[in-house]
Amino acid sequence: MLFGLILGLAGAVCVILEQSIGDLGSIIGMIATLGALVGMSAAMLYEKRFGVAHHPVSANLVQYPVGLGAILPLASMLETMVVDWTFEFTAALAYLVIGNSLISITLLLAMIRRGKTAAVSVLLFLVPPLAALIAWLVIDETLTILAGAGMVIAAVGVAIVVNPTRKQA
Repeated sequence: MLFGLILGLAGAVCVILEQSIGDLGSIIGMIATLGALVGMSAAMLYEKRFGVAHHPVSANLVQYPVGLGAILPLASMLETMVVDWTFEFTAALAYLVIGNSLISITLLLAMIRRGKTAAVSVLLFLVPPLAALIAWLVIDETLTILAGAGMVIAAVGVAIVVNPTRKQA
């Protein structure tokens, strides 16, 4: 299983590196992305080991206000706090709030409670490869050999963790 986790992380790193070579802003973004992957995986392992039983909806009701309180001071210092409420922005925001946040986090918490945490956390390694694939399909972004190799490596790593082969006796 550890081998699959390492492969999944390596594949995600390949895809992230492909987008970040030579650009300082992208390098900072890459470091933040890797930090997010490690942090989310560690948080899931912590939640599985030490978390108390709670309903996913109540967890979301606590998680999002705490997150807002943590990020709002930084956002108010670095951003204009002006929003241009276009249809495209509103549709994207609705998708991110409903689909990407409420539904996905609720399902993630339920999966952690009912399943193997490593198998759940390794799915996060598919986020950078799938984002690169969607960007290639939707906005015609370049898909390099390094990104393609990273996608395959991440997928193999995830497959190893999610569907481990039984050891022969």
